[in-house]
Amino acid sequence: MLHPDVELRLIDQEIGYGLFATRFIPRGTLTWVMCSLEQVFQPSDVVRLGPAYHAYLDKYAYANAAGDRILCCDLGRFMNHSCDSSTLTLPGAELEVAVRDIQPGEQVTDDYGTLNLDQELVCLCGSPHCRGIVRGDDPARNQASWEVRVREALPFVACVAQPLAAFVHNGLNGHLAAQLGLQPEPQLTPGH
Repeated sequence: MLHPDVELRLIDQEIGYGLFATRFIPRGTLTWVMCSLEQVFQPSDVVRLGPAYHAYLDKYAYANAAGDRILCCDLGRFMNHSCDSSTLTLPGAELEVAVRDIQPGEQVTDDYGTLNLDQELVCLCGSPHCRGIVRGDDPARNQASWEVRVREALPFVACVAQPLAAFVHNGLNGHLAAQLGLQPEPQLTPGH
């Protein structure tokens, strides 16, 4: 589930679309949360779908730590990469947090190096910190700096409005969940 103050805009023909803040989003805001509406494809599901779907999933889905492909249920699938991203994944959680203030009109980005890549991507982010190529082994080189950015944003999580709090259902340790005052999202059972 994507933050409600984000909209889709065309950037250009080479990059395509991206997500942009429509209002100020302060540091510590949850900007994306894995919710029950996201589509989860296990590797066997991807094989069963066949090659016609592979290019689509390669472009719009990401791989979680278990190797499943996650296809966002909303515009979250259009979040672009930046080597100096405005959001990062909380370690061990299926959610993104703003690691700095995001201004109205600014593109909301993630670092694809955190997404268990199985192929290299040429980076077009234009950041002064651009790595040029985003690779599956980026965590080995960048994990420490990503963790610092997330750790510095965490004190703000409990101090800012969290419109996505109701959608958080797993992956948060008890301490952070308590800071947010979160209750687990109800899980659907077969037949309901």
